[in-house]
Amino acid sequence: MVADDPLYHAQQALGLIPRHGGFGLARRIAIAIVVTWAPLVVYAVLQRRLLPEGGAPEPLLEHFGIHARFLLALPLLFVAEATTDAVLHRILPQFVTTGLVDGQLQPAFRQILARAARLRRSRLALAAMIAIVAAGAAAGWGGSEGLHELAWERPPAAVGFHFGAFWFSWVSRPLFLLVLLAWLWRLAVLTWMFAQIARLELRLAPTHPDRVGGLGFLETLTTGLAPLFFAVALPIAGRWGHEAVYHGLDVNQLKAPAAGLVVVQLLLALAPLLVFGPRLRAVRRRALVGYGALLAEHGRRVERRWIERQVVPDEEGLLSAPEIGPVADTVSLYQAVAGMRTSPLSRRSLAPIALASVLPLVPVFATQIPLKQIAAKLLAPLVGL
Repeated sequence: MVADDPLYHAQQALGLIPRHGGFGLARRIAIAIVVTWAPLVVYAVLQRRLLPEGGAPEPLLEHFGIHARFLLALPLLFVAEATTDAVLHRILPQFVTTGLVDGQLQPAFRQILARAARLRRSRLALAAMIAIVAAGAAAGWGGSEGLHELAWERPPAAVGFHFGAFWFSWVSRPLFLLVLLAWLWRLAVLTWMFAQIARLELRLAPTHPDRVGGLGFLETLTTGLAPLFFAVALPIAGRWGHEAVYHGLDVNQLKAPAAGLVVVQLLLALAPLLVFGPRLRAVRRRALVGYGALLAEHGRRVERRWIERQVVPDEEGLLSAPEIGPVADTVSLYQAVAGMRTSPLSRRSLAPIALASVLPLVPVFATQIPLKQIAAKLLAPLVGL
């Protein structure tokens, strides 16, 4: 889902990613910082706009969102490629090795993977991303006088060419947005792929101990995606932190936006898992009817044999079947079916994304609220996941 798209191959052609495989993380992170963040800092130093004592009304050092975006978030977007790729390499084969996709389903399964690969390699998608970034850069440059993130670079009423505004608007921010849009496309393709797999007649086992028919291995997907959503939350938290520290923003006003951010990130990250909901609900409904009828008949025969002392024919071997067992085991069997979850969501899948979304917000709220109180309000719900 990551190592075979046009953006990946473009970086290989530029020598940023090694040809023999891998992601070249150290090299790409270093170059990304040199290209996006370092020129802004060097220019700010030369213009005496990096530190408060340089005379700038809002020096670059105070704009936490810029540093969070290019020093932390952009590298994390690269790290997320490696972590997600590693998780998917473990997850996808398990559809076959666990028997969920048997020999009859394997041709359709392979066809879905092939179609997802074509979508992932779509040059049209890459062209659309570049067009969006270019349009955003043009709009941002035209309206940069009111762009608060450039307040360190020049006064709002200033005119003419300013290197800091130019580099931020046409180089640094577009590169970040391009990588972010590539990730949104990957998430869309990943969700589509899992939705197509969920439509197959997967050999789900209603009594599987993972309580999701054998799909429990999918819960590790969010672990690989966690760096991505941590990276998304960082620049937002950085901007809010700047407003809280230097512009008197009351952090209590951020409670609703912060909750919205966490909810949106959870929905985006969990979308590839939620698509299995309809299939799991259908399997659970059928299993409750089927196992209910089977175990009811088993119970009736046991009652006739041991309570009513009748001779009960058992040609099917229902009373002696070891896989069904005694009455106590049949109760456990039905409870396992009744306890089947309708989506592969659990603490294991929710916690990584919830933490990745919440942790960048903690320093923002800590500017005005004691950490102990923040932990009680922000982190306490995560403990209950």
